[in-house]
Amino acid sequence: MIKEFLISLLHYFVDITTAVLIAAAIFLTVSGKQIDSAILWQILLSGLITALPSAALICLDTKSVRLSWILWIAHFLVIYAITLLMLHMFGWCSLTPLSVLLTFFAVVFIYLFTCLVHYLIDKKHTTLMNQQLKKRYLQSEQTSKETV
Repeated sequence: MIKEFLISLLHYFVDITTAVLIAAAIFLTVSGKQIDSAILWQILLSGLITALPSAALICLDTKSVRLSWILWIAHFLVIYAITLLMLHMFGWCSLTPLSVLLTFFAVVFIYLFTCLVHYLIDKKHTTLMNQQLKKRYLQSEQTSKETV
C-alpha cells in the first residue's frame, strides 16, 4: 500500500508539474511577463502538494461507480481549492472573479492532461500484459499438446 502510494505520488508529481509548467509557459507567453527563479521552486512545491491527494485517491479501492464519481468530484474541488490557495499564498495573482475563472480552466487543463497521460500509460501496460498472457497461454497450450 505504501509502495503503491509512493509510486502514484511520483507519477502524479511529474505529470502535474509538467502540466503546470506548460500552463505557466502559455500564460507567460501570452501576458509577456518574466518569471523569477523562485517561481520554479513554487511550481515544484505546488506539484507535490496537489499530487498528494491524487496519490491518496488512487489507494482507495471503491467498488461503487457512484462513490468513485463522488470521490473524483471531491478530488477536483480539493485540487481547485489548493490551487487557489497557492495562487494567493505565492502571490502569483490576486484573486478576482476573472483569475478564479482562468484558474478553473487551468485546473481543468491540468486535470485532463494528467488523466490522459495515465490513461495512455495504463493502456500501454494493459496491451503489454495481454500480449504476454497470450504468449504464455499459447506456449502452455503447445507444451500440453506435446506431452499428450
